[in-house]
Amino acid sequence: MLPRHFTIIDERPPPPTVRRFLFARLLFAILLLTCSLLQTAWARACSLQTAAVHAAREVPGTAARPTQGWEEVTLADTWTTRWPGYSGTAWYRIQLRQDCTAAPGKDEPLGLLVNSINMAGEIYLNDTLLWRDASLQEPLSRSWNMPRYLILPDAALQATDNAVWIRIQGQALTHPGLGKVTVGPAARLLAMHQQRSWSLRTAFVINLVATLCIAGLFAGIWLFYRREAAHGLFALMNLAWVVFIYNIVATDPWPFGDTVGVVRGNAIAFMVFITCYALFIFQQGQPLRRWQARGLPALTLCLSLLVLLAPERHLQGAVMASDIVHYLVFVAACIVPLYHAWRRRNPQDLLYALLGLASISIAVHDLYGYLSNNSQAFALTPYANLITMIVITAVLGSRIAASMRRTERFNVELTQAVEDACRELESTLEKEHRLELSNSRLQERLGFIHDLHDGFGSALVRAIVQAERQADGHAQANRHISTLKSLRDDLRNVMDSGRGVEADTPATPADWLAPTRHRFSTLFDELEMDSHWSCPPAWPMPPSVALCLELTRLLEEALSNVLKHSRATEVDITLAANAQGALTLEVRDNGVGFEMVSASDDAGGIGLHSMRARVRRLGGNLHIESRPGHSLVSASLSRPGAAPPEAAPP
Repeated sequence: MLPRHFTIIDERPPPPTVRRFLFARLLFAILLLTCSLLQTAWARACSLQTAAVHAAREVPGTAARPTQGWEEVTLADTWTTRWPGYSGTAWYRIQLRQDCTAAPGKDEPLGLLVNSINMAGEIYLNDTLLWRDASLQEPLSRSWNMPRYLILPDAALQATDNAVWIRIQGQALTHPGLGKVTVGPAARLLAMHQQRSWSLRTAFVINLVATLCIAGLFAGIWLFYRREAAHGLFALMNLAWVVFIYNIVATDPWPFGDTVGVVRGNAIAFMVFITCYALFIFQQGQPLRRWQARGLPALTLCLSLLVLLAPERHLQGAVMASDIVHYLVFVAACIVPLYHAWRRRNPQDLLYALLGLASISIAVHDLYGYLSNNSQAFALTPYANLITMIVITAVLGSRIAASMRRTERFNVELTQAVEDACRELESTLEKEHRLELSNSRLQERLGFIHDLHDGFGSALVRAIVQAERQADGHAQANRHISTLKSLRDDLRNVMDSGRGVEADTPATPADWLAPTRHRFSTLFDELEMDSHWSCPPAWPMPPSVALCLELTRLLEEALSNVLKHSRATEVDITLAANAQGALTLEVRDNGVGFEMVSASDDAGGIGLHSMRARVRRLGGNLHIESRPGHSLVSASLSRPGAAPPEAAPP
């Protein structure tokens, strides 16, 4: 008996039937592995190329591939040219053929490049899903301007009959269809994809960001300085362009609820952009006319309402009509600067004219490429519009800089003017203060004269009357009466001189000299002294009242000295004027003369000191000569029209 942990093993060989079954299974596995390796090696040894492209409409209510209705098409394709007004789902079948004569490099994968899918879709390689948009129902995803680059998986490739299936959901309003599709080496297609992405996406994104910055800058300027309407128009124009090109880079219809809403909003943004551009160009160098300022916005508003309210079946016609009208407005806005440049020869008008011609050419080029479905056409609009906006920004910036420089110059000039005005005001206030002091003194003197007239004058007249009544009883009465009358005349001269400050300026030098001549001629005649008076027929410059009064006092003082001290027989009084208008007053006599030193002494030369002070106040010079038989007092005034700083009593 054997232990329990030992097992009896049957070492007899299996039956022949089992051996044949195991061998067949091993042979079948090796065959499958060999076929798979051969298929992979064949797929990598041959390149796939597009053989034919067919399109068919999907049966409504199903998501399956159509079994009939296939039509051969050429990519790029817009299905509304074949199925007018059709909105819905269509399938594109792109049959691939193997080209083993142009094989890619060793182990290089194959790629698929789809330039555009309008509007949303999904891509299959045979039965394998490669890619799908986020939303294939309204609101549809937006792949119309998004090139798609995919790697074809080896597992999805078949030995024969490979096909790329693309299911597209689109609206007739947006020219639905499929762009060019390329199958080839992945590295080459990646380079093509990067180039297409730059042209169709990156350039527009850069344009959008730059334009948005420009719009924000000039909107801020306009908000703080609304008198400059050009800044507001330029900001609104850039903002409308941002909304318009957002349709190009957006991947979903936000903020609109469906594709039709995107079409309406995009059309309105385009019209607003064209209107703002036209108004901006029209107002350069001249004010807007009434039909421009009101007609263009009214036209845009009406067409915008038409696009906004038109039923979907008539929306395409409404959008087309609105676009045509605004294309004409755009052409007019581009041509008007040519007329202004020819008429005014203004460099700014010439710049706008060149921009306008370039804009028309670029718009025609890009529109032709879009309508002809030419996927190889290079879009110039993102670059041209950005350059145009930068140039206009530079022009407006130069205007702002020039305005700031003018403001700075004005501030400097204003500061200088304020400083000059302050100095002038200070000088005026100082002069007014001196005049007030002078007027105060004159009023005091007038009061003093009135007191003399009412007091001493009345007493002097009474004394003369009493002396005349008692003249018969006194031998010297006539002499005393003559003395009293002389005092009365002197008092009258003083009073008349004081009242002269209230009188008008004498019209001529003769009128000024007449009172003094009348008073002193009588005295000269009594002393048997010949007097000669001469003066110019007119003033060289109209003198002030104070100047006439000072000259009168100066002359009276000089003549009083002649009467008192000279013992002369002849006296000449001359008032002369030279070519520059300066006045010279001279008093000559043939008397005994006087000593200049003694006459200038403080005790005996009060009259000469008074005359010098008066001439100094008038801004002139006093010249005195004296010898036996000849004495001269000459006062020269270089500014006869200037008023003295203050009038002082003699």
